Amino acid sequence: MEARNQWQPVTEVYQEIIDPATAAKIDVDPMTMVRAVRRARSLTEGKVPFGVTAITALYFLRAAIYGLFAAKLVTGADSNIASWIISRCPALIPISLSSVDHKQLPTTMAEALGVMTVLSLGIGLMWLLRWKPILFISVAFSGYILAHFAISYFNIAGFGDPNLFGPVQIDLIVVEGALNLLTFLYVALYPNLKNSFQRQF
Repeated sequence: MEARNQWQPVTEVYQEIIDPATAAKIDVDPMTMVRAVRRARSLTEGKVPFGVTAITALYFLRAAIYGLFAAKLVTGADSNIASWIISRCPALIPISLSSVDHKQLPTTMAEALGVMTVLSLGIGLMWLLRWKPILFISVAFSGYILAHFAISYFNIAGFGDPNLFGPVQIDLIVVEGALNLLTFLYVALYPNLKNSFQRQF
């Protein structure tokens, strides 16, 4: 007796006959596969915009500068370098130190710079870890520094101290103000920046 294979697919999907005319066309362009691989790799690696890397490095650089200045004021308050730092520190510290006693000024400035060191280091670490709330914190921090400079320098509505910034501090004010303005605008206006910040902790 001749054996016959009477197997038939039991599902309608397998029983369906594919019409070559209606089948999807295969994209034979090799660049399609290359682009797909690059896109998958960038999503896997979490590609970060250059601005995020630059701002992260900026906060770490600030922390290093503030820390060095604070250490110099503590170790040698009578040196020429310490005098240079004291004369320019108001442009780096977003609070007024005009009411501080002159003898206590180096110590108070060193303490304020130490606080700025820790603050800048913390913000830099949060940028490095891609913590989403740091975007709002950075905008608020940069905005506060810009407002402090503007109110103090131009004595807006009588709230500023026109004697807080001298001619030797103008260059630092311009540089620090420009950096904070760029940070503020970048975080506020860069499209879909939150997509690079996935950590919610």
